[in-house]
Amino acid sequence: MTTNHRAEAEELLKQAAKEAIHPEGDPTHALAAAQAHALLARDEEQAARTSDMRDALRLLRQRDYDVRKAVSKHIAKALASREPNRWRAGRELAQALDMADCNVDDAVDACLSDDGWDPRSAWKAVGSAVRSDDPWAPAPDITAQIPEPVRRVIAGHLAEALLDGRDSDVQKWARGIAYELKNIGADLTDAIKQQITDMTLGGDPTDPPF
Repeated sequence: MTTNHRAEAEELLKQAAKEAIHPEGDPTHALAAAQAHALLARDEEQAARTSDMRDALRLLRQRDYDVRKAVSKHIAKALASREPNRWRAGRELAQALDMADCNVDDAVDACLSDDGWDPRSAWKAVGSAVRSDDPWAPAPDITAQIPEPVRRVIAGHLAEALLDGRDSDVQKWARGIAYELKNIGADLTDAIKQQITDMTLGGDPTDPPF
């Protein structure tokens, strides 16, 4: 049976008050006992507050963990996506959380690994994620994601370099760039061939001059 120290202290104070007004009363014992119960009551209240704070902290930590887990899963799904807008939104969210001192990169990497993706590849570019169980898997084709004007300009410069018979180093550099682009999934081979054809034989006369 637990003791209500606050109630005991109040009763003892009442008793001490009666003893104080009685001609032969002695409130000393009652006051001392009331003080002891008051101290015990204060300790119990402090312990209760500490327990409440501990429970609240535990709840906040659990909620923080659950939120981080949900957000990390969302970002991981976005990074593994082949949708440019979704991938970009996931990466920007991760960067915003990092700036807010709430970095979740490790949790995102863990989610990607759990889902079978290589975390290092998923952060690089849209559609760059590769399966972790197949390190030799070819890079996803992202050629179509390069805007046509940009693709045409890059292919044009590489074609000019490849046709430069005066400098083999330039040709070697152009081939290296073309291979590197192909290795990351941006295959400009057809575009370069078309540019070389246009430069050597002339463009299609039906094409508009712009």
